Amino acid sequence: MTDDLPRGALRLVPLGGLGEIGRNCLCLEQSDGILVVDCGTSFPQEDVGIDVLHADFQWLLQRRHRVAGVFLTHGHEDHIGGLPFLLDELDVPVWGPPHALGLASRRLAEHGFAVEELPLHPALAGRHHEVGPFTVESIRVSHSICEASALAIRTQAGLVLHTGDFNFDDAPPDGEPIDVERLQELGREGVALLLSDSTNTDTPVPVGNERAVGDALEALVLDAPRRVVIALFASNIQRLLLVGQLAQRTGRKICLLGRSLQTQVDNARAVGRLHWPSSLLVDAETLQDRPPEEVLVLCGGTQAERNSALRRLASGNSRWLQLEEGDLVILSSRPIPGNERPVAEMRCELLRRKVRVVSREQVPAIHASGHASRLEQRRMIELTRPRAFMPVHGTLHHLLGHAAVARELGVASVEVIEDGSTLLFDGHRLLPGEPVPAGRIAIALGGEPISDGELRQRYELGRNGIATVSLVMNGSGEVSSPPLVTTRGVPGLDEDEGARRAVAREVAIVLKHRRRYDEDVEELVRRAARREIVERSGVRPVVEVHVHRL
Repeated sequence: MTDDLPRGALRLVPLGGLGEIGRNCLCLEQSDGILVVDCGTSFPQEDVGIDVLHADFQWLLQRRHRVAGVFLTHGHEDHIGGLPFLLDELDVPVWGPPHALGLASRRLAEHGFAVEELPLHPALAGRHHEVGPFTVESIRVSHSICEASALAIRTQAGLVLHTGDFNFDDAPPDGEPIDVERLQELGREGVALLLSDSTNTDTPVPVGNERAVGDALEALVLDAPRRVVIALFASNIQRLLLVGQLAQRTGRKICLLGRSLQTQVDNARAVGRLHWPSSLLVDAETLQDRPPEEVLVLCGGTQAERNSALRRLASGNSRWLQLEEGDLVILSSRPIPGNERPVAEMRCELLRRKVRVVSREQVPAIHASGHASRLEQRRMIELTRPRAFMPVHGTLHHLLGHAAVARELGVASVEVIEDGSTLLFDGHRLLPGEPVPAGRIAIALGGEPISDGELRQRYELGRNGIATVSLVMNGSGEVSSPPLVTTRGVPGLDEDEGARRAVAREVAIVLKHRRRYDEDVEELVRRAARREIVERSGVRPVVEVHVHRL
């Protein structure tokens, strides 16, 4: 792709977050610089040893000298989690709300950064910040996390408004609703391009709000005779504010289970966003011995993440607490699209422990989304009156649904793209651009990136298992002892020693009748072993051959 952008033009380059849920990373490029909005991660759908996924930064790294900085809209992992991996390759300043920077700093410290030496700049709502050639204004929006921001970005192509994640809750627990007045002012000034959150476009109208969630939770807690566990998104500071209030009103102490939840609470308290008295909290070490009716347990893991606090409680593997018959577990959340099955399985595990489980299917008011419904998306467009519109944050289905809303409202230029596609904006129209390299970089549980080849092999091992054939050959190329075959994850062979011996015999026969000793022994053995295994099991495992030559 050429970098010869004419003055007055803007290139939109999504490296993550368009065509998927999570991994948000959008680049705005003009002739004199590049601004990166958010840098998040997503989580794998299958457990093959992947910790997180982040955007492929190849396009950015090829233009490193033109990157002015990164601006964070808020502190959710799908907006900040990729920052350590980007800053490991790129030395650029970062702006963001203090709460988001606090969480990002913890992530960076975990990755070995000297955080105090990094150029991290707090961005408060209502303030303007010069990020290279861009002027960025943070605008307060309501969301499930505190200090969420929309960004009014002044570019060569005109005023670009990026909503971030938002909704129109007019009475959030933190007392800071979306700044409708400022959005109207920008609309009157003239928004050239609106980039708006599409995640919740399938929901026609708002379903409840955080205050209603607090009321529903309190009713359940008051009615519970024993221990209550509330599972929630760890980053939902708005809900944590409400839970702290209801705990004090119902005379219960709060116990936090899960590292992510503890991190969120610590950070929110450090930046003055969560005012819980120290006497409200009790240590997990004392949990099992406390009277059940005096405790309110908060835990993360609503998406059935492996090793999460809720997953451990469901399986009976928590070191701090064993759920007992009569306990109440409230799932104050909803499954992220794609996670429905593991969440349902975890709920069944909880039910097998004889506890009462309440989810939004039984009591809809126990959860409210932090994302705008279709009606709220419509309102954002009506307030800002953009000349052009590009939906962000969501699968293709969500993006197309949001684009349809913009067209219905008469927005002149509306385009939908996914990661790796680009658009050019001339101040009035969005035009298709050239594609760029984009993809997902998988990070292993140990912190190292996994190559595409390694990832393919992990999936192959998970599907079909592995067989290992060991041979000992003398200097003449003859087999000195019978081949040894071992398998892992191969149906019909793992527990059948006779079947494995049959594979070894087939390998020995092939070796005995080979015509030339200079043949590729490893490949000959691999084909013979796989052929016999396929005949016996119906699967084609990875076959490793180890030849020990005397």
